[in-house]
Amino acid sequence: MTAHAVRSVIRSAYRRIGLTHTRSHALRHAFACRLVENGSSLKEVADLLRHRSLNTTLIYAKLDTPKLAAVALPWPGSAS
Repeated sequence: MTAHAVRSVIRSAYRRIGLTHTRSHALRHAFACRLVENGSSLKEVADLLRHRSLNTTLIYAKLDTPKLAAVALPWPGSAS
């Protein structure tokens, strides 16, 4: 499958659900974050995204939502 074919499928899927943003970056970012959140190593994520450098993978997998939520402090003045 070519990169053009993948972009076409993504663009078509976005159109079907009414989104105007048609870039694959958001999908790659979400995919990488979910992999890391579920225990995959950065090397595994890099391999799946076909990155040559782990530094590139860090750009995509920079959020660990469950761990961030566990250490987040309540907003000043909030009820929590």
